[in-house]
Amino acid sequence: MIIPMKSNRVKSRLSAFLSEEQRTEFSRLLLGDLMAVLKEAGILHSSLVVSSDRTILDYAVKQGATAVPEEEDAGVNAAVVRGLTAVGGGVTVLVLPSDLPLLRPSELRRLLRLKTAGLDVVLAPSLGFNGTNALLFVSGSDFPLSYDDDSFWNHLGSCGRLGLRAGVSCESGLMFDVDAPDDLRLLSKSRSMRKSAVFARRALR
Repeated sequence: MIIPMKSNRVKSRLSAFLSEEQRTEFSRLLLGDLMAVLKEAGILHSSLVVSSDRTILDYAVKQGATAVPEEEDAGVNAAVVRGLTAVGGGVTVLVLPSDLPLLRPSELRRLLRLKTAGLDVVLAPSLGFNGTNALLFVSGSDFPLSYDDDSFWNHLGSCGRLGLRAGVSCESGLMFDVDAPDDLRLLSKSRSMRKSAVFARRALR
């Protein structure tokens, strides 16, 4: 499991609603909520958090994950590559963003089971079908990463070009991430009592 974490301009698209300090706090709450789900799913111990932010890495270690430091924040692709290097080749790896506040352990387990059905790659898109909110594949392969650039369709297209058997999971908790103000509003209106949802409701009062 690889979780790339930005250290620069965290949640910058929410700057009209949240101060820099609030965005930093919100980002950490999102990570904490995700790690609680990973713990319940029994995979936190094998999770790597990749970041150039020492505070984030220290927090990840305290929660039970492994910290993988970067020298600088060079984007999601670079962070995932850094995580893959730490993992080594020939290992089934799941890449998740840190901001999946409504993800349920059961959804995560179903995603992992898809890989055992003879698929080479399993993906979960964002709600807009432009981002990749989950990518499950084998490390050390020639699968090209394409985050931050219409990544879902690029990743799916790569499966076709490489002749890889791909599966797509459209579980609601996997597809919902928080990038834009509308996402923050939706989270605030949810019934979730996770810390990030409580924060969203408090921030938008």
